[in-house]
Amino acid sequence: MGRPLDSLCGSVQFERCRRLYWMPGLFLLEWKAKPVGMIIKGAKRFGAGVLAIVLLVTALVIVLGAMGTLLRMRSTPPHQLVEVEPGRHLHTVCEGPEGAPFVLYDAGAFGIYADGWWVMEALKADHRVCLYDRAGMGWSDPVPADVSPTPDWHVEDMRRLKAKLGVDQPAVLVGHSMAGIRLHAYANAYPKELRGLVFVDAARPQTLGQERVSAFVPWLRRAMTVSGALARVGIAGGVSYMLPDELALDGAQKQDKRRSVSAVSHHKATKAEMIAAFEAWPDASWSTETRAEQIPVFVFSNSESGGANAPVAEAALANTGLGGVTPLPDASHVSLLNRENAALIAADVRKITQGGKDGG
Repeated sequence: MGRPLDSLCGSVQFERCRRLYWMPGLFLLEWKAKPVGMIIKGAKRFGAGVLAIVLLVTALVIVLGAMGTLLRMRSTPPHQLVEVEPGRHLHTVCEGPEGAPFVLYDAGAFGIYADGWWVMEALKADHRVCLYDRAGMGWSDPVPADVSPTPDWHVEDMRRLKAKLGVDQPAVLVGHSMAGIRLHAYANAYPKELRGLVFVDAARPQTLGQERVSAFVPWLRRAMTVSGALARVGIAGGVSYMLPDELALDGAQKQDKRRSVSAVSHHKATKAEMIAAFEAWPDASWSTETRAEQIPVFVFSNSESGGANAPVAEAALANTGLGGVTPLPDASHVSLLNRENAALIAADVRKITQGGKDGG
């Protein structure tokens, strides 16, 4: 390959000519092949790097998909299936003495029975505590095809479950996150069936607002469609192994949390019940009024202010003499239900069931 200055100087007198044209612009011409080569070499390295990343991501997707698929293959529920309607069952676990004060835990959106595990452990010595998977969630059977899973419908399902369990006393409901809407719906419809409510970083439907609801529903549809697709190919279940273990659950409970993330049916049920809740919101009594203020209410929140339900607890304290707010700003939305915080929740449940005595 000829040198860049050959065309100016000729091959015989090249060295003399190059000295004559010793200027940066011409001298650099001689070396232009070097940076071009470096660029070509760099491009090759870059291409190899991109290929390596693509292969790594592909392998990760395959591994995660396999892990998610294996999770879905487990087919034996760890606890009892209670028939609440002919042919339809809710996966339920109950512990504690029969006839003791009754506590029912309702999980948040995308949650399952296992989220309330430490609450049950903290109360089961002197309370009858039940955890369950809502219809279509976890191990429970789907919502009937002709039913919209609104908060009011889920309230009726809770009542059906209580009846099948033989519970004929007022209950304390403990609800996390979006369960707050169902707890308010229950209090509005059947306040005499409740001994008290405990909201754990829970939603308050009266504070949502039409604009907020209208904006949220389209986003929710898209997000849950994507999550369902990831579950279908197994990736969501695989990713569940990488999520932080904020509840520090053991055994079947930990596996069931992972399995719920991997199950397409779980994603579909979550999407359906959340959309149903927001679509029902404008015409529902619980969207504008609350009767929860007429029964004991305790609130736990990772907000310094106590969250949306703090005013409800304050009104309940004034009306019933039982109520309170416990801010836990160092906790996350999930870790509010860990073993340590569950002990605090249990103490307030005992205040309700013991008529205001120290529940510690």
